[in-house]
Amino acid sequence: MAGDSLLESRTKQVQDLASPRISVIIPARNRAADLHRCLQAIRAQEYPAPQFEVLVCDDGSGEDLRQEVESMKIAGLDVLYVRQPPKGPAAARNLGIRNARGSVIAMTDSDTIPDPMWLKSLWEALESDPQAVGVEGKVCANNDGEFGPLGEGPTNLAGGVYLTCNCAYWRDALLRVGGFDETFPYPAYEDTELAARLLDLGRIVWQPQALVTHPQRRLTLRGVFKKLRHWEFVLIMGYRYGYLAWKQYPVTHPRLRVAALSTIALPLAKLRTAAGWLGRQPASAIKLAVFGIIESLGAFALVLPRVFFCSRGPKAARRRYLEA
Repeated sequence: MAGDSLLESRTKQVQDLASPRISVIIPARNRAADLHRCLQAIRAQEYPAPQFEVLVCDDGSGEDLRQEVESMKIAGLDVLYVRQPPKGPAAARNLGIRNARGSVIAMTDSDTIPDPMWLKSLWEALESDPQAVGVEGKVCANNDGEFGPLGEGPTNLAGGVYLTCNCAYWRDALLRVGGFDETFPYPAYEDTELAARLLDLGRIVWQPQALVTHPQRRLTLRGVFKKLRHWEFVLIMGYRYGYLAWKQYPVTHPRLRVAALSTIALPLAKLRTAAGWLGRQPASAIKLAVFGIIESLGAFALVLPRVFFCSRGPKAARRRYLEA
């Protein structure tokens, strides 16, 4: 019965010609040049312009992103600028969903380059599967060799990753689960946490033809320390759902697994990668090895106390941030 009501709601929204079918949500903080490039790519979509809108959700930028949005509006893109204090990408996406008019919410990041067939492919995948609550697309990098072993960036080449830089969900499904969990304040695991709840409603289908390019960035020491904050949310995923971020990593003792991964497994992986690059790019390889050692020491000092002496993991409450 609930599934029938969802389908009826979607049919009514799709048939409402006064509203766009798709709302594209882009959370952004600074990086105005990247945002401009992303909006240019969305403007070039092989999908009818009257049938989609774009919402740029400014998460407390110090740069003037409104100017970029206004220039694209003058160029003919249906784009809206909304702003909030810095709360993180989960809260920024919820802000966009609240202001969206489309029956489908497509998401990407401000530093991505969507392929011209991106929106068309996402829409077709959703429309062709009545049991689907969402669709995820392919994410790749276009400059894998630019930074050598120090290059980093998200990829999704076979599905099951649920990256919010390339996905789309029915808006009614997002409202039903209450939106993104804003207690996940970083760009880390807020997407897989949302997917875990949506999968209780239906399928998230894989559409490799919906391609988004996510250029790599250079790994820095600051980036290494920022990622140490993410382990707390891996732990929360373990307690809430019995797996670490993705279902292929089931766990029965989340604290012990997170402790081992943060202090040993991931730093060791950096050392192995560095060894493989030593003959080709010795300076970058040595730098990566140093980062691995620092990451391990940082995990001992910053991650383990939170893993073993904070109760946030098993007791982290879930709230609804969106209402139907």
